[in-house]
Amino acid sequence: MTETKGALRKAALLDAAEEVLVTKGNANAAMRDFAAAAGVRIGHLQHYYPTRADLIRAVLERALERSLQRLNDVTDVDLSPEAAGRLGRDDSYRLLAALLQEHSDMADVRMHLEIWALAAADEGAASALRGFYFQYCAHVRGLVRRGRPGLSEQEINAVAATVVSLFEGAAVTRSEIAGLRTPQGDQAIIRTAQWLIHGE
Repeated sequence: MTETKGALRKAALLDAAEEVLVTKGNANAAMRDFAAAAGVRIGHLQHYYPTRADLIRAVLERALERSLQRLNDVTDVDLSPEAAGRLGRDDSYRLLAALLQEHSDMADVRMHLEIWALAAADEGAASALRGFYFQYCAHVRGLVRRGRPGLSEQEINAVAATVVSLFEGAAVTRSEIAGLRTPQGDQAIIRTAQWLIHGE
């Protein structure tokens, strides 16, 4: 029961942190601001997340877990880095289309942009962000390995980093911030990523 209470408290703290990042931005991202948004004392927040970097890391880890779960539910494609078996073009299309849809969530885009801005001035937040992208790339490397089994690990790493860069850049440029989203552009992004993953 205590573990469940702890998990619920952590979830509430992470919800509050996301809310601060999305609605108030990183300028209001001090630990006291996160604690105030959660309605707790700063000591309570620091019991679970001793530093701002720990909190940002947990926010990013949870965001990635939720995204992977949603993508798995929608596409039924095994996204674990260790998954085996050839990745078909139909599977990659469904997965990439679903990922592009995920990247259309403006609240998620805002949260990541605020974390990026925070990371530019805070090495702890930058370390948390690098950890997020390392995990994200690990999942994409697994897809590339299944799409192009003949590639070397170095080539797989380069392709995975390119796919991640394509989708992360698209998240910003397709958002209401840049306003470059079109159905034709979305199809071009998916086709480009498929070409990278399958090499054909």
